[in-house]
Amino acid sequence: MQQTETIEFDSLQTLDEKFEYAKSMHLIANFEEGLSYFRILKTEYEQVKQYDKVIDCLGWICQNLANMGRVEELYKYLPEYKAYCNEYGTEVNRLKLNTYLAFISASIGAEESAIEYYNEAIFLAKKLNDTKRYLLSLINLQAVYLIMKNFDHANEIAYEVKRIFDRDPRVKTTMSEAAYYLNLITIKLEWNKLDEIEELLHSFEKINEIEKHSREVMYYRCVKGRYFNSLGHYEKAIEELEKAYDYVKKTEEEPFLTIILENLIKSNENVGDYKYALQYANLLNEKLSNQQKKQLRSETIKVIKEIDLDSMKQLVYVDGLTSIPNRRYLEKHGSKLVDDANRKGSNVYCGIIDIDHFKNINDRFGHIIGDLAIQQLAHVVKKALPEKVVFARYAGDEFVFLIEQVEEAEAFFQGLFNQMTNFEFRTEELEVNLTLSMGVASLYDCRDKELKVLLDLADQALYQSKNTGRNLISFYNNQESAFI
Repeated sequence: MQQTETIEFDSLQTLDEKFEYAKSMHLIANFEEGLSYFRILKTEYEQVKQYDKVIDCLGWICQNLANMGRVEELYKYLPEYKAYCNEYGTEVNRLKLNTYLAFISASIGAEESAIEYYNEAIFLAKKLNDTKRYLLSLINLQAVYLIMKNFDHANEIAYEVKRIFDRDPRVKTTMSEAAYYLNLITIKLEWNKLDEIEELLHSFEKINEIEKHSREVMYYRCVKGRYFNSLGHYEKAIEELEKAYDYVKKTEEEPFLTIILENLIKSNENVGDYKYALQYANLLNEKLSNQQKKQLRSETIKVIKEIDLDSMKQLVYVDGLTSIPNRRYLEKHGSKLVDDANRKGSNVYCGIIDIDHFKNINDRFGHIIGDLAIQQLAHVVKKALPEKVVFARYAGDEFVFLIEQVEEAEAFFQGLFNQMTNFEFRTEELEVNLTLSMGVASLYDCRDKELKVLLDLADQALYQSKNTGRNLISFYNNQESAFI
């Protein structure tokens, strides 16, 4: 399945087609694949300077990481996301940013922050007269109130959502309509207004194309199971809840998993099937233990965010995948290094490295494995380089380093290359020997003493290595020679 998805993604012709395909991974809860694709797309949109799409990619990266509970990685992307919004974003981008920040806050248990961000998004949506995003922000805010068990506020939002639907039916989408009914049913369950639920269940079933939205159908089975439990129809409850559990156990999505397990325990106890009740109780205990660990981690993240704001600002220059400096860092600090060298009359060397036949890795094993290869390469290169060097992930599997005043340059870079190439790439299921290619150029080779010119010459040298046979290092000022 993974290989099929990878081939389909790579076969698409345009970036926008690939973007829509990456988004489709969210609908089937394939968050890992979606994350990998959006990381690729972010780099490609950066290269063509389409910054509105870079912002969108960063938003989806954050959302996929939040869905998987990978808070630490998500935290690394937030400053870059904010920086792009501040530098290139419109009010629409800032609206989206607040929506994502709210979503992320809710996912790490910071509900009060989530409410603030959603209220800011609602304010911006009103200002922009954007009814669809106003509606979405309302529904998401309602979900936060449900998590906090603030049912009065949640019910007030239900009235507002219904008013919007009645005033302009065109703003209804399958997912917004589903969220409206599911949230309202949840409120009625909590208030024990069981006589009002049957009609809401029928209304949900009539939503256009709802069967295509597996997550919403799972939630529906969850609330329907709770409804049957409340009525004492335990066999029916078990049937609905087990179907919901089959879906949610793959994603471990909270709070649905806990709610489903709690209700499965209750319904199995009431029909006298204590074997299954115990089985689900053990799963719930294990889940609660993991939740406590996640909560501790979330609290740690929140403390870090409060006391380490300066460090957070620096994270705008950190690559989220590899945790090394990113392209923005290279452009800022690399330009400064080149400018300083020009004033002093000194030389700067630029090296570009990438993995040979990297596309074959993605095609054969999938982009997730490709991401792991890039992470391991970053570690290998960083370990080989001296301390005083500007080093960054440039694009995809390409890494760049800049170093000033090197004695016996060819021998020096050959030694570096020998330490890096033929590294063993390992995962739990895979072990592959990979080779690298490198291109090197110096500032003295540049007609115009600028970073972008130096990068271009090093890239030409890298191309020479690829064209000559790979697993080579080539120097721009001596293209006839290549060193293995």
